[in-house]
Amino acid sequence: MKSMAGIALLSGLLVLAGCAAPGAPGGPAVGDAREEQRREAAPQPAPAVAALQDQAEQASAAGEHERAAALLERALRIEPRNAGLWHNLAIVRYRDGDYRQAESMAQRSLQHAGANRDLERRNWELIAVSRELAGDTGGARAARDRLATLTAGTEQ
Repeated sequence: MKSMAGIALLSGLLVLAGCAAPGAPGGPAVGDAREEQRREAAPQPAPAVAALQDQAEQASAAGEHERAAALLERALRIEPRNAGLWHNLAIVRYRDGDYRQAESMAQRSLQHAGANRDLERRNWELIAVSRELAGDTGGARAARDRLATLTAGTEQ
């Protein structure tokens, strides 16, 4: 059952990550992490990866989450350390209702996020919401605490 805290976290996630793609049951758009990479002048993904990301974004917007996941997994075989790809795969798993996988993929994104604090915060938001919706209220609370620490600008 969705608690008020989970709904509030989800609302915050949607506000910070941008509008959901049309036809998707809530959640940020698949391409959000790629846009963040561009804003921070991160290296551009290989052309094949960029094409796969674009196709995955279109598939996710059309509600074709398994196709979007398959495309992102192909892109990850090319660039396995691309934090944005892992985050986008986490979003797709979240949209598909697989909250445990969404958390796992967001954790992988965190491993490769480096100094990208905005992506790190978005991953922790997604982890908190996914844990809440999976029934792990203690884990969700811990993720929210970590997010609050990041938002305050301090590291643990």
